[in-house]
Amino acid sequence: MSADAIVRFPEGFLWGSATSAHQVEGGNRWNDWWRFENRSEYIASDHRSGDACKHWEMFDRDFGLAAADGHTAHRFSLEWSRIEPERGRIDPAAVAHYHDVLASLRRHSIRPIVTLAHFTVPLWIANQGSWESQDTIDRFCEFVRFCAREYGGEVDWWCTINEPEVLAFRGWSEALWPPVVKDDSRALAVIGNQLVAHGRAFHILHEEDRIDADGDGAAARVGFAKHYTPLLPLRWWSLLDRLRAWFENKAFNDAVLEAVTSGRITLAIPGRRGVRRQVPELVGSLDWIGLNYYTRWYVNAIGGESHIARRGANVTDMMWEIVPDGLADAAVRVAATGVPVIVTEHGFADAEDRFRPRALVDALTGLGRVIAAGTPVLGYMHWSLMDNFEWAEGFGPRFGLYRVDALTDPAGRERRRSADVYARIIKANAITPELAREVQIGSGASHTVAASSTSRNASP
Repeated sequence: MSADAIVRFPEGFLWGSATSAHQVEGGNRWNDWWRFENRSEYIASDHRSGDACKHWEMFDRDFGLAAADGHTAHRFSLEWSRIEPERGRIDPAAVAHYHDVLASLRRHSIRPIVTLAHFTVPLWIANQGSWESQDTIDRFCEFVRFCAREYGGEVDWWCTINEPEVLAFRGWSEALWPPVVKDDSRALAVIGNQLVAHGRAFHILHEEDRIDADGDGAAARVGFAKHYTPLLPLRWWSLLDRLRAWFENKAFNDAVLEAVTSGRITLAIPGRRGVRRQVPELVGSLDWIGLNYYTRWYVNAIGGESHIARRGANVTDMMWEIVPDGLADAAVRVAATGVPVIVTEHGFADAEDRFRPRALVDALTGLGRVIAAGTPVLGYMHWSLMDNFEWAEGFGPRFGLYRVDALTDPAGRERRRSADVYARIIKANAITPELAREVQIGSGASHTVAASSTSRNASP
């Protein structure tokens, strides 16, 4: 990078981090994941979410840390099972708690981006079929309407559903998450139901919009979070690899993006029962789109592991390939929906914080360049503010700007160097040549794939 080459971000760009309720709050006993953790062998190292990061008690302190680092936005989720632990019974203490959370964010001058469904569902929903049941769409929409009426005056940015395709495939295809089903046809139905729910929730949130959460007259802006993972054939000469990569990309990426713009749900896997629905509520059901991006995978159709990191690639602690330009490329792809993008998740599992600073600078440099070239990106939320419970991977992977040893000291917070690097980017609203040089010199090496390797590819 030459001395005068500085990547700048637009004025008012949203800088922040992301969490989800079950992963950080602790004590979420009324959802499907709590039961799953305590009844199965599916969680790495036999971990349980337990107290997690005690964020339920410590949210104000945590937001103070974020504010001190210059964060201007924070994405978090409302835990449905806390607010409605039994069908039709609203817990006033939980409702009041989230008002306190939103008030704390305002005090710290941090804008909330509120997710309404981040993987977990209440036990009473899980017991009636979870997202495989059509009734769940109606019950979720009731919850959305309640939240819109209760919190609408405090929220400008709503995210309806987090990664519908990830939840479906992890829980209903690969049988690694609840409800531990191995049926691709049912997984496609689950994606379809979540997409319908998003479309209906979009209109409910606008119908109930109170406007003016921040005193600026802004109407509610509604989107959802799409996990975008490029899936490439391992061997370009292999027709089977190319076909499998094409079908997986279509189902996991392209069909979901098409549905939330055109209203046509077309989900298909060869030999499985597909989903074809025209859903008027989905047409134009985005004011913005959330991009969750972490890595890419090479698809192997000829025996062995099906998703593989490139031989020789630099990888994270989870063996996910670090792709410097991947975030920028993904932003360009999802921006093709025709609405602005917010990066709602992006980060690196790096327990020792050896390579995260440089990887972060490289990724944001690429993102800044595509923004300058015209890609409408409004903000970036780093995953995550703190180490947390990473679903079936337990507490092993460390994505946090702040270190938390949840098994020994869930209330402890230790600021990492990457938090300082990120704070400097936010303060400058730019990637400066000085910072780029520093992280190139000061960062340690990531792991390298000596031979083709795979991961369970779970989403954070």
